[in-house]
Amino acid sequence: MLSSDPGDGFFAVSSGLAIGFAIPLIDALIVHFRFLKIAWYSLRTWRTRVRVSVSYLYRIRVDNEYLLVEGKRFDQYQPVGGVYKFHPASSGIRNEMNLLDDDLLEPDDVSEGDLRVRIPGKHLLAFVRWFESGSGRETDGWREFYEELVAPGLLPKSAFRHIKYDRVGRHYHPMRFSPWAKSQELLIADIFEILPTQPQIDELRRLKSSGDARVLWASEDQIRRRGAADGAASHTTKISQTAVWTIDTAH
Repeated sequence: MLSSDPGDGFFAVSSGLAIGFAIPLIDALIVHFRFLKIAWYSLRTWRTRVRVSVSYLYRIRVDNEYLLVEGKRFDQYQPVGGVYKFHPASSGIRNEMNLLDDDLLEPDDVSEGDLRVRIPGKHLLAFVRWFESGSGRETDGWREFYEELVAPGLLPKSAFRHIKYDRVGRHYHPMRFSPWAKSQELLIADIFEILPTQPQIDELRRLKSSGDARVLWASEDQIRRRGAADGAASHTTKISQTAVWTIDTAH
């Protein structure tokens, strides 16, 4: 192919084949690199437990601004979304991997079944593979969208009986020691981008113009600066780090 004339058909076919083979190869390398990194985390924490939290977050963008909602547990604005849930059928996996419930948040009806657990480091890779398989757990993003936007009346049920969205990324935050958890912590988040219909866009714009304090429409710059805005007399608005993840998506 190197000796071919770029203008002839052979070059075009050869380069097309090369690109066709290269794309899945690159995808495979990225996936395997992620698993290698998780395997390294597992070796580092083999005899201890790792706090793992697995969630999904929405990128909701209208007119170049992003919709964020008030945090329920922290004084900040954050993306719509929350932690995935285990299915009842996953009890065997939980026992096999010796998973313990998260002990940082007071258990209640809302947190029941959350995919937020403490896991022996030696099982970390197996847990991630299980999560990526999608088996035995919630995979749909409707529940948190409904609970955070539709149920409290921010968006009308009439226009949001159903939503469409794409999964545009899966963010693995590098494992780090959490003083809060007093252990190593691994955070995983799927990033969903809503694909609104025109009536849904109209309702989102109505919400945007309402000035409702339960939501914040933030620019990309304000999100990256975690709430700071040019020209503001004081910077009291706090935006979560997870909001940045919805912009900088990574597979």
